[in-house]
Amino acid sequence: MKTTKTDKIMMGLGMVLCISAVALLMTSEIIDIVIILALVVAGVTSTITGFSKYFGYRESPRTDERTRKLSAFATTYSWFITFVLVNILFLLDYFGRLTITVSQTLGLLFFVMLITLIYFNMYFKRKGDVK
Repeated sequence: MKTTKTDKIMMGLGMVLCISAVALLMTSEIIDIVIILALVVAGVTSTITGFSKYFGYRESPRTDERTRKLSAFATTYSWFITFVLVNILFLLDYFGRLTITVSQTLGLLFFVMLITLIYFNMYFKRKGDVK
C-alpha cells in the first residue's frame, strides 16, 4: 500500500482546516463556534486519514518494526511535550499570568501535539534510530 496523491492531499487539507480553525478561534469573536468545531472535526478526520498511511500505521510492505518503533517514540515525545505545555498553562493560569478560554487552550494543545508529532516523526526517520 503506497502513499498516493490523494493521501497527501488529505493530509494537507486536514492541516489547513485545523490551522484555520485555530486561527479563527483565536482572532475572531464573531464566528459561530459550530463553524469552528466543524472545521476542527473535518481537519482531524482528514489529517488522521492521510497520516495513517503516510506514517505506516496500516499494514503495508514498507511497515516494519523500525517504522513502528520510530512512530511510537515520536508519539511518546509528542505526548510528553504536550503534557509539559499543559502544566505550564496550568501554572500561568494559577498565578494569573494568562487568561484564555477553554476552546483556545484545546486548540493550542491540539496544534502543538500535531506539530510535535510531525516534527519528531521526520526527525527520527532522518536520524535512523531511537536510542
